[in-house]
Amino acid sequence: DTSTTTIPGSASGRSLPATIFTPSAGTARPLVVVSAGFQMERTQYASYARHLATWGFVVVLADYADRGFFADHQLLADDISAVIDWALAQPLSIDPQRIAVVGHSLGGKISVFAASQEPRIRAIVGWDPVDSQNPSVAPQKMASLTAAIAVVGETTNASGGGMPCAPAADNFEQFYDAAPSPAIAITVVGADHMDWVDDPSCGFCGFCTAGAASPELARTVTRRLDVAWLRRHLLDDVAMEPWLANPPELGSGAISLVR
Repeated sequence: DTSTTTIPGSASGRSLPATIFTPSAGTARPLVVVSAGFQMERTQYASYARHLATWGFVVVLADYADRGFFADHQLLADDISAVIDWALAQPLSIDPQRIAVVGHSLGGKISVFAASQEPRIRAIVGWDPVDSQNPSVAPQKMASLTAAIAVVGETTNASGGGMPCAPAADNFEQFYDAAPSPAIAITVVGADHMDWVDDPSCGFCGFCTAGAASPELARTVTRRLDVAWLRRHLLDDVAMEPWLANPPELGSGAISLVR
């Protein structure tokens, strides 16, 4: 089931338009809060939210309360806690001990930032996260992290050749290097930063240098990582361990590191 709503943010005057994806059945379900990339509409990530819902997760896919170029990242992280509070107060049959955050680009950073100050968050997946603007998260905010973190990303947009949409000094590798165990990093060879959105032909998407790989590679790897990582760390599903230790569908299209 899918519904839309507006969620009160962490401070007066802040509100987050959101789409809620709920599984067709089940009780005591895990919650996943999805955060968008910079200047991206939440609709760009609907396929990921829908996929997670088919695996039994309640998913809240929200726009930011402030989408400006100089939005306060502390407030954006605080808004994640407000979304969690709102979701737990709804008749959605959510297990409050099974909460995760995921996000693309800026949304990956905000997800990690939120988890660093929100003990209810048990797992994170960052989709090509970028540690842009202040305050920095990797490594500054990660010493207190208790959530298990997975990151998936690319190096096409790390430097040179047009806009470095995911600069090497701020990219997913920095999050992995600063993460406590358990952690996993997957590099999607030949991908670019905008391969993670549902429609990479969007106007803002063209600022990033295109990669050589099919965008579907990054999306497929990410959807499978989302399910495996979140089922392992929210539902204690040890059947996910073999995939996480050696993701079978990666072939020569990606490289994984696990600790």
